[in-house]
Formats: sequence, C-alpha cells, structure tokens
Amino acid sequence: MDANTPSASGGDPKSGDSSSEKQSHQTPTRHPPWLRSSSQPATWRNSASFNEISDGNWTYCIETQNTAPAVKGFGNVPIVSYDVIEAMGDRKLKVCTVTWNINEKGVKILSHLAQKIAERGQEMDSDIFFISLQEIPSTAPTFHEEALRILEPVLNGHRLYLSHRAWSQMVIVFIRQKHLRYAIQPQVSFIASGAMAKPVRTKGAIAVCLRLYQRFIVLIGCHLSHATPQQRIQDYAKVVRTLRFPQLARFHAHAKDEIFGSDVVLWIGDLNFRVTVESNVDWRDPEKITEKTFRDVFETEELASHRKKQLAFTDFKEAPIKFPPTHKFEPDTDNYVPKRIPSFTDRVLFWVRNSEWLQNIQYDCMRGTTPSDHKAVFATFWLTVINKPVPEHYKQQKSLEREISMKTNSVDASGPVN
Repeated sequence: MDANTPSASGGDPKSGDSSSEKQSHQTPTRHPPWLRSSSQPATWRNSASFNEISDGNWTYCIETQNTAPAVKGFGNVPIVSYDVIEAMGDRKLKVCTVTWNINEKGVKILSHLAQKIAERGQEMDSDIFFISLQEIPSTAPTFHEEALRILEPVLNGHRLYLSHRAWSQMVIVFIRQKHLRYAIQPQVSFIASGAMAKPVRTKGAIAVCLRLYQRFIVLIGCHLSHATPQQRIQDYAKVVRTLRFPQLARFHAHAKDEIFGSDVVLWIGDLNFRVTVESNVDWRDPEKITEKTFRDVFETEELASHRKKQLAFTDFKEAPIKFPPTHKFEPDTDNYVPKRIPSFTDRVLFWVRNSEWLQNIQYDCMRGTTPSDHKAVFATFWLTVINKPVPEHYKQQKSLEREISMKTNSVDASGPVN
C-alpha cells in the first residue's frame, strides 16, 4: 500500500518520528532569541498532544498522540482512512493566504491584522492559513514569538504548523488541528535576491514544501526588489531556478525537485510591480470603479505586461483583481501618498498541476485605514486534497454493518425470548 492509497482502518494516529524524539533529549538549553541561528540545534517543547520544535528562526509542530494503530505512508504520517475521507464530504480543504508589508512597524501592528481576520469571520475561516510578512523591523529580535501570541487566539481550532523568519521577512502556517496529523515534516528554504541577504528590508523569498493528505504544496512568501522591473524579473527567475526540495524527488522517484514538481504552488508577497501610467481614477470612491477601470489599468501594469511577454510568472494564474491598489498609503489613513501612482504591489498568484484541484473563492484587500503604507491582501481557495472518493463497495459494507449492529442492539434491548 503506497502513500496515495487510503486505509480502510480508522483512528487518530500520531505522525511523529521516534528517531527525532531520541535526538531531542540531546539538545542543549535554548539560546536567547538574538543569539540563535538556523545552524544551532532546535529545542523541543513537549506537551500532551504536540512537540513544538524551534530554534528562533523556524518552528514546526508535530502531533504526538497515538490513540490507535495506523498504516504509515510517505513522511511517516498515517494514511488517511476511508472514514476520514467520507467525513470530509467533497474531499476539499479551504486555504487562506495573507500577505502584508508592515513598513517596519512593531509587532503590535499585527493586532490590526488579527482584528481584520476576526471581522471577516467565515470569509477567511479556513483549514490552512498561510501568512507572509515583509519589512519586519530588524531591531525586533522577539518578533517571531510575539507574532504567534497575537495571531494564534484568532485562529480557533488551529495549531501552528510552521513559522520561519529570515531577517525582515517571515512566513507562518497554521493548520486546523484535526488535519495536522496528516501533514509531513516540512522543508523550508530562503533564497536571497542578491548575493547576500540584507537584514533590513530583505529581498528574496521564503518557501515551504509540505504534503498534506495526498497533495504536495509549495507555499512561497516573497519581497521582490523595489529598484527596476528588470531586477524584479531577475528576482523571480532566481527563486524559481534555485529553490529545490529533495522530498519532492524522493516521493516521485525522479530528479524533479523544483517547485513545479509539486501539485500546487501558492506564491504571495510584496512583488513590487507597479502601475506605470497615471490615471484619474478616484480609488476611494467605489461607485466610480468599473470593470473597464481595471481593464484599462492592467493593460499597462507591470506584472500583467511581464506575464503577457512571458518574462515572469508565465505559468502562474491570478484571480481577477476587484479591489483598489494597496500601495502607497499614508500610515493610519485611507489616503494614498500624493504624487505617487497607487499600485497593486501585493499579490497572490498560484500554479496547479490539475486545474480541478484548486478553485479561487475570494481575492481582496483589507479595507479601511491601514497602520502601514501597504494594505494586507488575502485570497481563499478550495483545495482538493484527496484524489478519489470513497468506493461504493466500502459505503455499502459500512451501511450493512450499521444495520446489523442496530438489529443486534434491538434484540439485546428487548431481553431474552422465552
């Protein structure tokens, strides 16, 4: 039985790795946040249900409870049972991606994001949350931990799966707790735009590769160069060329470890592509914004032009943009900076191997005043994570078993027959 074949057995097994547990007993005392680096050993935080592994730059959680035996698949996680698939209904999970350039503001600015997520309610409520932050202040060594304390309470029923900070960029992945046991240990990579990463306004991309149920997903949060369009194109090309995830090649038994060896790629961030032609649009007046307004703007907008010319993001798709430009604002207002053309710098793009696996639900920005010079942008998707529905013969067998059980219980309740 391979990792793509569901198991007929139920249960809620663990997805931990015993060899890793042995190693955890040998790890030293945790370093202060400002002294830790990715080269230092990780520290395990044990709880009743999860092990949290963290070295200050990256963190991931794995479930440790083992309430029932299960057949293990790729990545040492349990193969999903038919009962679990049947309970999922349409075999889909909802994914929410959020990108925000916080303009070097302190971690308290994330309270604004948490409030916006809470206000959106069911619109943003998802099984997977992928959050990408740019321009984290370099003078905030504990931003990593404090960000989680602010965001976790908003995401009820979710657990931290992974967080990773690379200088002034950070990505965070939350997964609804009941799905976490079916996620393999992630692989994370940071690609700097230049030869060396700058600690302030770091340009580059953080990428996370994971497998959840039967779907390999690559999540990329980036901040591309603000200099020239050509530099942004080069940044994109370097990320695609350089990113490699060995677990993709191991699973597929071939050498294709690039991002397009996965099933789905979600690429979000401050891409810095600009609107280059001045217009008379009053973006603050929704009644004046029409379909034609967007068509006219995107005739010359940089990213749209580069995609048409196949210079960048050629294989990616983007849902139609129906929201105002998200940059550049005067902080704590809803007013664009004078003498700057408002631009759609903050974007969500996606690539999928099979178009039936991913459907966009919503693509919008966080409306209203913003404490940054950018507005946060989010997109939600339905992601099919199970390839095939539960076989009819299994459903019939379960139905028959329930009928027999009900008849047996009825006889037992009526007592012995004289």
